[in-house]
Amino acid sequence: MSSRFVNGALAELQDANRSPIFGYQHLPLVSLEKTMESIIPIVPEAKEYVLLAKQHCNRESTILTEDESAAIYLYSMPIGFFTRLNESLRAKDRKALKPWFFFLKLFITALEKLPSCERVIWRGVAGDVGSVFVDNDLQTWWSVNSCSKALNVVELYLGETGTVFAVDAKNGKDITSFSAFQEEQEVILMPGSRFFVKSKSLNFRNALYIVHLEEEHIPKEKNQA
Repeated sequence: MSSRFVNGALAELQDANRSPIFGYQHLPLVSLEKTMESIIPIVPEAKEYVLLAKQHCNRESTILTEDESAAIYLYSMPIGFFTRLNESLRAKDRKALKPWFFFLKLFITALEKLPSCERVIWRGVAGDVGSVFVDNDLQTWWSVNSCSKALNVVELYLGETGTVFAVDAKNGKDITSFSAFQEEQEVILMPGSRFFVKSKSLNFRNALYIVHLEEEHIPKEKNQA
């Protein structure tokens, strides 16, 4: 299963590195092409992906630069780029993330410029994992987590059974107008987002289990300490 909206296993969320991300915040902003120089050994086709992103990204934005817009477009492309990024974000050794620092600087700078989205959004994980969650438990997700404003988008990638997170987002970043697939109505939860479990799973349509999460608002300086 390869989708930005669904984890193949709960371990992909729970086994993420539990420490904050340090090291990229004070780097200078560089072009998207420049950010790929250290990523090419990990993603050999990175240069070609950047060319496509630059060709098709939203150039009409008054909020983002072309490089920032293309960085978001690149993340949303169906090429597995997002998978490699999140693998590095979840790695226990933070050194694995270093090649991504310049891209993270550009990507997160772009996301932070977008207005926050306060609404219910959806994300999925394969299997019934609802029993793992305890009411009022606090979860921290350090990877980049894509959600959708439309439940049917997540259902499409989840298959016949699975667990859906209904996330009451406070600081989601709606990238719909910058995505390669605008119909997916994508909202990104930033690395370091924290959530309280508000209710246990409910059987929905005899196939999907729902876990209600409420995002905790984290001051910017704490999220980027």
